[in-house]
Amino acid sequence: MGDNDRHRDVDKLLKRLFHENERIKIFPLKELFEQRLDDLSITKHQACKILGVENKTLDAFLSGDSKKVDFISILKLSDFLEVSHTELMDKYFDLVLDTHNQSIESAKKRSFIVNNFDLPQLKKIGLIDSINDFDEIERSINVFFGYDSIFEHGEHKITAVFSSGKRKTNHKSLEFWFAAVRKSLDKTPNPHEYDRDGLIDFFPKIRWHCMDIENGLLSVAQKLFRLGITLIIVPKFTPDLHIRGATFSYGDKPCVALTKYTQFYPTLWFALIHELFHVLYDWDVIKREKYHFTKEAVPEEGEGSINIGGSVHVGDLMEINEQEADDFARQYLFPNEKMKEIAPHINEPKYVERFARLNHVDPSFIYVFYLWENESKKLYGKFNKYFPKKQYERLLNNFSVDEYLQFEPVKDISRKRNINLNYNTL
Repeated sequence: MGDNDRHRDVDKLLKRLFHENERIKIFPLKELFEQRLDDLSITKHQACKILGVENKTLDAFLSGDSKKVDFISILKLSDFLEVSHTELMDKYFDLVLDTHNQSIESAKKRSFIVNNFDLPQLKKIGLIDSINDFDEIERSINVFFGYDSIFEHGEHKITAVFSSGKRKTNHKSLEFWFAAVRKSLDKTPNPHEYDRDGLIDFFPKIRWHCMDIENGLLSVAQKLFRLGITLIIVPKFTPDLHIRGATFSYGDKPCVALTKYTQFYPTLWFALIHELFHVLYDWDVIKREKYHFTKEAVPEEGEGSINIGGSVHVGDLMEINEQEADDFARQYLFPNEKMKEIAPHINEPKYVERFARLNHVDPSFIYVFYLWENESKKLYGKFNKYFPKKQYERLLNNFSVDEYLQFEPVKDISRKRNINLNYNTL
């Protein structure tokens, strides 16, 4: 660079340094005011007279402590300082943010919490003790999910549009469930590549595992893991969550998350087969969209009503046919022709048990499909004793389902479940 070029560059730099706009950006608001007093050779008292404001009002503004913003005074001050109204307001808001950063950050967290969490529901399920103690609410949520900051929950936003249905799922509850699933998957790395051909080969063998209530699903989960598919089970958490299951793309591999949606053992298997159908036939769509939820569309289930199918699509994945997945799961587990054959003998428990064993299902599958098809609440009490309960709970214990509702940290729950399922060694 020649001497002339060097001088021009230096002059340009100095000119920019002392340019009025640069001066406004560099100096604090209070110092800009004091410089203006020096430029005009007047006192602060005289400036207040010129502006028509009280000394304490001016001091509060220059220090960022004004309790209310007087826009007329701002217009006057901007003319006095010979800066634009916009620049002065930007300068003032920067000052307020700096002066009251802790208070503003606290309010920001509280707003985020009420906008993203259903506090009455979280209190009802026992995660929090109060809906007003925001410090404790923040601590409880951060500990449960393992967040360093409450704002990490924003990473689990669900952008899907809900399909219409008789059941309305609380969006905040869905995002809470989704966050628990995703944080659990963070602690469950699957080193195996997704093997679609292997899943097709394994599919005919899945059903007979349902006869081993306590351990059959564990064996299926372990085999799926080796095929690159991670299966986890998470509770509903809240009564207003009507999600039966979901299939995710996590690390470009399928992950299936099921909910303990009902007290009926067959429901879990129905949801699993439904989601595996999506893994087989809708994986390209799900991988592109990142997730797919299976939502119930029938009226609220109470004691005496049975809910197995009837899912609707949640999201924008219009290429996915939910009814097709439901029909597949229904026919895979216990075909219609088999149901017609056994229906006349439904009141003969030993006959039903033998028939179920011959068709490689637990007898509860026959009863649950019969109740579902007949939609009879009266029959529920009659057949309730044929549904496995203690064994079903022991199965869920292997997946650490209830521990989520004790609100141990998700990372600890996931570690314990992974040991139970041998996910860490497969």
